[in-house]
Amino acid sequence: MKLLKSNNSTAQTTPPRRGKLAFGSEQRDIVISALFCLALIVAGFYWVQNIERPRALEQRIASVTSTVADHQRVLTQDILTQLRSRVSRQAQSPTLQKALAEQDTATIASIEQGLQRAFPEAVSSQILLVGPQGIADERSQTERLRNNIEIDMMAKTLASKSLIIEAYRYEEQWLVSMTEAASAQGVVFVTLPASYFAKMLRNIAGSSVQNALIQTYKSRKDMVVDAGRQAYTRYAQSRSLSVPGWTLKVYPQTPLVQSLQVDGTLLWLVCALCLALVSASHAIFFLRSYRRPSEVPASNNANEQKHDQPLSLAESLESKLAAQRRRAQESDDSPNPFVVNPSPPLPEVGDPAAKTPTATEDDAAAPAELAVSAFRAYDIRGLADRDLSDATCLAIGKAIGSELLERGQSKVLLGRDGRLSSPRIREQLVGGLLSTGIDIVDLGLVATPMLNFACRDLNIGNAVMITGSHSAPDYNGIKIVMDFSALSADDIQALRQRIQREDFAEGEGRLENDSIEQRYIDRIIGDVVVAETLKVVVDAGNGATANVAPPLFDELGCQVIPLFCEVDGRFPNRPPDPTVSDNLSALRAAVAEHEADIGLAFDGDGDRLAVVSGSGLCPGADELLLVLAEDMISRNPGCEILFDVKCSRVLPQQILELGGRPLMWKCGHSYMRRKMAETGALLGGEYSGHIYFNERWHGFDDGLYSAARLLECLSLKGLSLDDALAQHPQLPHTPELIVAVEDDRKFAIVDEFAKRHHFQDAKIDTTDGVRAEFRHGWGLIRASNTGPAITLRFEADSETALESMRQRFREVLGEIDPDLANSL
Repeated sequence: MKLLKSNNSTAQTTPPRRGKLAFGSEQRDIVISALFCLALIVAGFYWVQNIERPRALEQRIASVTSTVADHQRVLTQDILTQLRSRVSRQAQSPTLQKALAEQDTATIASIEQGLQRAFPEAVSSQILLVGPQGIADERSQTERLRNNIEIDMMAKTLASKSLIIEAYRYEEQWLVSMTEAASAQGVVFVTLPASYFAKMLRNIAGSSVQNALIQTYKSRKDMVVDAGRQAYTRYAQSRSLSVPGWTLKVYPQTPLVQSLQVDGTLLWLVCALCLALVSASHAIFFLRSYRRPSEVPASNNANEQKHDQPLSLAESLESKLAAQRRRAQESDDSPNPFVVNPSPPLPEVGDPAAKTPTATEDDAAAPAELAVSAFRAYDIRGLADRDLSDATCLAIGKAIGSELLERGQSKVLLGRDGRLSSPRIREQLVGGLLSTGIDIVDLGLVATPMLNFACRDLNIGNAVMITGSHSAPDYNGIKIVMDFSALSADDIQALRQRIQREDFAEGEGRLENDSIEQRYIDRIIGDVVVAETLKVVVDAGNGATANVAPPLFDELGCQVIPLFCEVDGRFPNRPPDPTVSDNLSALRAAVAEHEADIGLAFDGDGDRLAVVSGSGLCPGADELLLVLAEDMISRNPGCEILFDVKCSRVLPQQILELGGRPLMWKCGHSYMRRKMAETGALLGGEYSGHIYFNERWHGFDDGLYSAARLLECLSLKGLSLDDALAQHPQLPHTPELIVAVEDDRKFAIVDEFAKRHHFQDAKIDTTDGVRAEFRHGWGLIRASNTGPAITLRFEADSETALESMRQRFREVLGEIDPDLANSL
């Protein structure tokens, strides 16, 4: 075969060189098309973002504000109707009319004192005598009135024989007077400060809107109640009220506007995706449209002619071998990006260095007197004489103080309930705390919510409450708050481990005393408005609320009938847990005997609430929560409502229908309080009677404040508790079923139940225990965090479905422990 050589003595090959890209009319059209499409996308995005979205938002704000304004008008009308009714009842009293007819001044004076008690919020409450000519019978009667406006109101009510309401300024403040003729001889005259109406309007408004009350007289408009901050005045809605010349003006607030705004992230992503797709597609078409010249070999000599130069076989082989050697060398020298340096070997399972302490090892190392089982999910609790010995309480005080110091804290609040063992436990805790160098502010005998309130009021975020809560008299416990947050399982176990290590700080703290009762009462009566005088039976159950509950509800304007309102740590009249219906028999009897509107019962430390309606019903806490949720959502559309796994399925269904957002969570005050803070939920509740308000309050469970808000809600709507409950459906259900079981077995039993059940037709929720949601009902099993027991609860559409679910749970329990199944 004949071999050819290139003209160069040492011929070399060079890579082919591409020709220049040619830009023609086709490429120009593609570029123009791309620019046009991109401009359309940008213009469309601009129109949606800056024109359409703001316009739609304005429409939504206007529409929602209009709906809220209609609702606010209804609530305000209800308030006015209730006030009218209260005045009319006084004016139409047969006793008063008889006294006026007989000119019995002593009886009239006594009735006037009763009128003042019926309107404790009033500036003045009077019965004015009228002479034969329709004027004040004596000049002294006229002088009791403030100005000619009030005299004119008397004349109007005598002429019209109807109730007259009017607002006017007097000594730089607005007053609202209501007057009605009791007979031709006398007039009932009640004057309220405008601040009373301002408080009610603020309470019904919530955080979504602000309300203003405007009175129009001829062409003059006066702001009787100012709405305060008015950020969105252009969306304000006005509604006429039944009082002539009165208008309610509703201003939307930032939370409402923010809840209506649509997140623009999706719109930005869609725009970016469209831009990317248009750019990528046109780029592909652009590159494919090029006409490229044929590729030709290029010589190293620029002056050489560009034509094929055949190589000799030897030169060709040598060139290929050289290229292979270069590639091999580069491969050896370059690091492989896919090879990762191996991690150091993990320690073997048997290696002591790899071993971590287990709960069993910790328990074995614990001092003999330390009751490990007393350190529970959200407090320390047990038999007072056995689990909370002097040595244990002293060590707990040292552990709490040491932990606070480690967190940079220096002061703690201390409170106790009325149990017989509480003073002894307090003495040991004080000794332990002071020995670490922590300062103590001792508030004495208080309810748990009062101590939580003190944290906020005194701005001291650390508190220790000695209480057995709803447990039997021989139990006691310790609830702990650090940095305004209630301690839960991990934190409490950390305290136990600190005690076992004897890891205590040393120092010298100071002890001082303070009182919080009156500040607590003043804060509630300054926040809550009870729009009519309700007759209330208050059952403190000899617990820590005994000294504060009667004066609180008395100052709220209620007629209070106290029951078991003497602190007695033996709880001689009923057990401390009011959520058990059998424990409320005395309260039911008292409500019936006194024909009271409602009965209120509190547990041993006041953080739980139970109620009895006028007809004797004892609704569950989830039913009360639904009544409160309806009121809350009406003022805060779209707000989140928190509830625990033991609550009825009716609750989330109704919350959704009302326009709220339901969220189910774990049982326990520390879990619920943290979730309230995390989610910003405005209202929360547990089936066990704990109710949490994050609107106008501080997000902790408070039986006294919850009762006050319930009375406000009912009185503003003019409903009895029975009426309010009747507005919501109820399903057949069981109470909380408590099955006694050893503390060290209860969690294992629930875990085994979760493995063994075969509820393929149910949705399983393991937020807290096992809650099985069937088509026709639900069942729950969970381990109690407060005692040696497992708890179960069932609810269904019918009694038959209820018993069927109960039997299915019983069968699974029977596989684990037949004795447990028999007790269910």
